[in-house]
Formats: sequence, C-alpha cells, structure tokens
Amino acid sequence: MGLDNRDYYRNTHTGDPWGWEALTPVVKYLILANVAVFLLQIFVVRPETRSPLEVVRKYNRVLDKYLAAKEADDQETMEAILKRHPELDYMLSEEGVEAHPAFTSQRSIVQEWFELDSQKVVYSGQVWRLVTHAFCHDRLGIWHILFNMLCLYWFGSTLESMYGSREFLRFYLVAAVFAGLAFVGLDMYTGSTSPGIGASGAVMGVMMLYTMHYPYDTIRIFWLVPVEMRIVMLGYILWDTHPVLLALAGQQQFTGIAHAAHLGGLIFGFAYYRYGWRLENLSVPWPRWRSKKRPRLRVVSAPAIESIPDPQMDRVDELLQKIFELGQDSLTDEERAILENASARLRNRGQRDR
Repeated sequence: MGLDNRDYYRNTHTGDPWGWEALTPVVKYLILANVAVFLLQIFVVRPETRSPLEVVRKYNRVLDKYLAAKEADDQETMEAILKRHPELDYMLSEEGVEAHPAFTSQRSIVQEWFELDSQKVVYSGQVWRLVTHAFCHDRLGIWHILFNMLCLYWFGSTLESMYGSREFLRFYLVAAVFAGLAFVGLDMYTGSTSPGIGASGAVMGVMMLYTMHYPYDTIRIFWLVPVEMRIVMLGYILWDTHPVLLALAGQQQFTGIAHAAHLGGLIFGFAYYRYGWRLENLSVPWPRWRSKKRPRLRVVSAPAIESIPDPQMDRVDELLQKIFELGQDSLTDEERAILENASARLRNRGQRDR
C-alpha cells in the first residue's frame, strides 16, 4: 500500500462534528495552550491603579513618548502635554479615560510575564518573551484569539501532516521568535515602549508557508467571497508593510496591531520554503546528540510493500507512524535496521520480478 493509503495519512471523516479528532497533535496542543493562557490572563490578575496618561498611551504614540522619556506623570507634565497637544484634552480627562474600552483596574499577572516588552528583552535579558508573547491575547475581547486559532486550525494541520509534528512545532516557535525580533527591532528604532501580545506573527508564518505550497487554493472571506491564497497573502503584505514604512519614516500611526511582527512571521515562512530550511537539529535529545549522522531513509515503491510478510509489515507500519509523529531522528538503531532490512528485501524482490 502507498503512503496515502495509510491510516495516519488519510484525511477521513471521523464522525466528530467539530473536526477536533481530525486535528494533528501539535496544532491541537497549541490551541489548547493558547486557550489555557487566555483563561489565566482573565482570572490571574492583581489590582492596579492606572493614571489617565498610562491608560491611553497604548493608543497614542504622542503620549507614549512621554513615558518613554520617563517624565513625571504630575499636573505640571499633564499641562505641558495639553499645551503642546490640545487635541488630547478629552482623551486625558477623567471622563475620556473611563469611557475608553481599555480602562481597567486589574492587571493580568500572566500577561506581565509573557508579553513582548522590548525594553525588558533588550536591557533585562528576558528573551523568553520572544516566544511567550505568542501565547497571549487581548483578554478584553474574544476576536483576537479566535481569529488566530481559526487560522492555525485551517492551515496548520495540513503543514504538520506534510512536515511531521516535531518539525512543524519547531517551525511555529521559530516563526514566533522571528516575529518577536521584528517587533523589538522596530521598537528600538522608533523608541516605542508599548508591549505586544498575540500569536499573529507565528500564524502569519504558517499562512505564508501554506500559501507557498498552495498558492491557488481558494478560501472564502467572511464565508462568502472566494479568494486565492496568493491574493490573501499579498493583501496582508501590503497592509502590514505600509504602517511599518511610516514608522521607519518617523510618521508612526498606532493601529493597535503589531505589523512588524506580522512581517517577521511572513518573511520567515517565505524563507523557510524558498531555501528549503529544516529545523530538526535545533533541539536534539541527549542520546542523539552524540550519535553520528545517519543516512536518510528512502521510500520504496508502493506495490512492493505488499510483498513483506504480515508480521514485519505491522512493525514497518508502526515505525512509519513513529516517523510521522516524531521524525526520523526518533528511531533507535534497531528500528532503523528493521526499516533498512525491509527496504533491501523489497529492492531485491523488485529486481527479481523484473
């Protein structure tokens, strides 16, 4: 039987109306991890007193630069800000702050530790934030996490089936790091201090890689308008590049979206496909760290597989399942010998048949 006939490769209907059983392992656990962190963001909080300037600085870069310069949030400073920027009068007033949807008297402890704060990454060495930010989302709304997880659900399982679970997990996490580095780089250039959260950068990497494989695949925008993936990604590239260019030109307009992180993920997804990168050597378990480089296994023709005796066929199927889930590096020397012996027998039989 060919690879496409095996149970672990076939995309069959399982009777699950939500499609949960059809999800590949890494995509499933990434979604669960994001949902778990989202719930922790909601419930693990601490009281916080926030001034008007601190509340609205996230939504106006003119205000953000004052805190970046560590100016005192006192009456004199506020009067100086309003004198130079009278358009901010209402925004900085008590009524304006209380009317703002982001006003809250609670601070998420989990988000404090996970969010991508460029100052803490660069000056305090908190490099874990380059990954953890991709598991945080806006806890005051549902659409941020919902859209990211839907895109991961739609495109991630196909890629995981193609590359294997271990490689796909590495790809996703490295895409998150690339997105984080792009965000930090732009922050350092512009002097911004607003932290970033969200899986969007990593998900953009997934969508770009999917598009490189299936550029003519069609999706329906708002479940109505059919659009090819290459057109969708071109739209994202233009949409994210424009505000980044404005920021680099000193005309930054805050949209509440980490456009630089999106571009970082998109660029990594493109480069991963274009240059044929593989990340299987980034994190190797200790037993395999000392082993010599082994030759890659070759797939034999499908008809020849039927000629292996049933007991050995079952064992070969188990090992191929293991390769699919964990990659070739997960095999022991004994297991590799079994596959190589089976492959040699098939080649010999194929030669005799000819």
